[in-house]
Amino acid sequence: MNDFDNDLDVLFDASFPEELVKNHRIATRYVREDIDASVSYLDWFNRKIMFDVKLIDITSKGVLIESEKQLKINQTLVLKLQFKAGKSFVIKAKVVRIAANTNHQFGVKFDKYNNELGDYLYDTQTKLVFK
Repeated sequence: MNDFDNDLDVLFDASFPEELVKNHRIATRYVREDIDASVSYLDWFNRKIMFDVKLIDITSKGVLIESEKQLKINQTLVLKLQFKAGKSFVIKAKVVRIAANTNHQFGVKFDKYNNELGDYLYDTQTKLVFK
């Protein structure tokens, strides 16, 4: 047995705290500069409110956006993604979190997995960006 095998044995026998092991992110996050994003929702008077947001990252399950306008947890909205190549997606979504370090970044979860969007993101990814 060599040192490499011993290192692997140590790794596989290691126990990690539950908070390190638990990871709900099972989708690939893309950081893209070729997507314009906007959100819309109906206000209390049934008026359509629409504004542009900055896309921080995106998956087939949701996005992280930045907005000067305040959004609320559980707020239902429609997200429009417009790729510079011309393809667009209109997706029903819900605000699921507000970033702890800022009041201007919002985690938004799609109402269902969007495999078509996930495939398109994968097929058109040209630049690898790691966060």
